[in-house]
Amino acid sequence: MITKPDACMSLNGRLARLEAERDIALARLIEAACDHRIGALIHVGSLGRGHGDAFSDLDLIAVPLLHTSPSKGRDIFAAAFGGQALAAVTAPRNAPVGGDYQAVCVQTTDAALWIDIYVWPRQTARVPADGNIVFDHIGVDADPRSCTDLLAAHTDPARPAHPAGGATSLLRVAVAAKYLARGDHKRMAAKVPQTAALTFRPASLRLHAILDTVTEPELTTAVAATRNLVDLAVEQASRLRLEDGTDRRSPTC
Repeated sequence: MITKPDACMSLNGRLARLEAERDIALARLIEAACDHRIGALIHVGSLGRGHGDAFSDLDLIAVPLLHTSPSKGRDIFAAAFGGQALAAVTAPRNAPVGGDYQAVCVQTTDAALWIDIYVWPRQTARVPADGNIVFDHIGVDADPRSCTDLLAAHTDPARPAHPAGGATSLLRVAVAAKYLARGDHKRMAAKVPQTAALTFRPASLRLHAILDTVTEPELTTAVAATRNLVDLAVEQASRLRLEDGTDRRSPTC
């Protein structure tokens, strides 16, 4: 179970531990992808671009060797983390046509870690300009477009979006928290409009209030982990303001 992080450990120490445990999670995902006949694995998002920080999520494109199973991404998560997943969100609108998308929240010592996997059919898969190849046994072609632009070209806006419910609320709060940590209030408000025009401490209280509405018993541990993430973000935002008195801009995803 997630508990309140050790207050005796410095903020730098907790952020370093979060990064180290995220690296362990990535290693487990790579091993599971190899075991589940994934032909290529591509790291995208801010970490894929090499511009990430401790608050960055893991974002991966998985290209199967053969026919794409709708559950391929979920099989990888299950193999990597077993019953350790705290919450999951499936959003077909985010998936490439013929593929799959799932976001899963997993446990770390200090906070929630969200992992996004896009299962992309081999026929249309490309390595985006801002992607980093983890491994590629099938020769996926490169593309000059960004991952965001590639997804826009290969997704179907008529498919269902993020479902209503506690898990989606947790995901949105977690994404807002990383923007809070970076002093990026515009992106935070875009993800959670209730934080618009608020400074970082009132915004964090608003995020906690949203977490109060997540009452599903199976999400109790995920809620606690997300609360810890928000609190870490507040500490980081406070430190940035003390250092230079201004908002900063950091990685975008």
